[in-house]
Amino acid sequence: MSGILPAPLIIFSTFVGYFGGGPFGAIVMTIGIFLPAFSFSLFFHDRIEGLIENERLRTFLEGVSAGVVGLIAATTVELGYKTLVNVPGVLAPIAIFGVSLLALYLFKAKTTIVWVVLAAAGAGFVLFR
Repeated sequence: MSGILPAPLIIFSTFVGYFGGGPFGAIVMTIGIFLPAFSFSLFFHDRIEGLIENERLRTFLEGVSAGVVGLIAATTVELGYKTLVNVPGVLAPIAIFGVSLLALYLFKAKTTIVWVVLAAAGAGFVLFR
């Protein structure tokens, strides 16, 4: 079930907490997910910064970062291929994206994002209905 939800681990754990203990259970589970990461970075910030200053370790971490970027890129390409192959009209989503990006670049009003989202949803509805 967690695979169909966005941000699966967080949402699924909150759901399990809610299922097991209602709203209080959901809050406790969500805190349980976030607290270790925040505590670790809060209490060990100075030590982590000291490790990053180590030249050998920094080189290793840069390699790990490059590997993560490669994995994200490979996943994006694979998902894009599987999505675009199954969507009727491969160029329509690309055109909607391009026009949306251009509109966001050209118009700087506070409500531009709302209008772009509504227009893209309308275009998707009309094109893929």
